[in-house]
Amino acid sequence: MNTYYDCRLLFVNDGSTDNTLKVLTQLQVLFPDRVKIISLLKQCGKGEAVRTGLLESIKETTISHHGYIDADLAVSAEEIYRLFEKIKQTSNRFIFGSRIKKIGTKINRNEWRHFYSRVMATIVGWIIKLDVYDTQCSAKVFKTEIVNPVFKNRFHTKWLFDVELICRIHNLYGELNNNGTEEPLLKWEERKGSKLRWFHFFGILKEVFILKKHYRRSK
Repeated sequence: MNTYYDCRLLFVNDGSTDNTLKVLTQLQVLFPDRVKIISLLKQCGKGEAVRTGLLESIKETTISHHGYIDADLAVSAEEIYRLFEKIKQTSNRFIFGSRIKKIGTKINRNEWRHFYSRVMATIVGWIIKLDVYDTQCSAKVFKTEIVNPVFKNRFHTKWLFDVELICRIHNLYGELNNNGTEEPLLKWEERKGSKLRWFHFFGILKEVFILKKHYRRSK
């Protein structure tokens, strides 16, 4: 078992009505110096939960890098730690995890969600002109210096907040290739319980055009 003494964990409880907060509180009692909890009074969605958590995390001035993953641990602790170690060895402002299935990796994805992801990446690349293979991967790390500029304002989108933050990085710092990279994950384990349904596609497509309006760019 690996122990990561140089890490802090901040959990954002997005207005849950089950025993999530109780479980998190028990974890905080066990590791009071390593675990912090933010509990939102009402459900605000993943984008706002991530934004709130990252803005809180940069208040810890001794930490040089910040990131997020989903609470379902589809991305393991070992993988997100590897991304942190990777960015520390470079001048990158960001590193995004990327779920690329190839020899030597264990990427277990739901076929429907994988298909949706590829369709959306193609549409995003075509309409918004972002050359990112896996915009929706929930494993992203950042240098402290870019967290406040990127996350200080609320997102305009619900489903595509990952894409929107990438648009913001491009608008603030220029071409993505000059500021960071995508790192293929070695392991990803799809979790059950996704709220995504086929009819959400139309709402998602609408959000693509919202992003095009707010983050205009030419290729």
